[in-house]
Amino acid sequence: MEKTLRILGIVCIAIGIAATVVSFMPYGIFLGIILSFVGMVLSTIYIFLDMKHQVNTAKITAGVIGMFLSSIPVLIMIGILVYSKMTA
Repeated sequence: MEKTLRILGIVCIAIGIAATVVSFMPYGIFLGIILSFVGMVLSTIYIFLDMKHQVNTAKITAGVIGMFLSSIPVLIMIGILVYSKMTA
């Protein structure tokens, strides 16, 4: 189980980084949101399995980092919407 969680943690962080990087590209926000959704689901699975089997006792795990990175595209989208409402 420990090896599976390690691999899942690396995948969560990689998808989070990919979602963040893609979101800053022109017209990449839509792909970033899709990657963000996948990253959030995988991070939630990681956190659930980690809590169930108590493999990692640290407060900041790979699932939390992946979830933070996956939330950045959503925050960018909210910022764009707020900015467009304020200027219109």
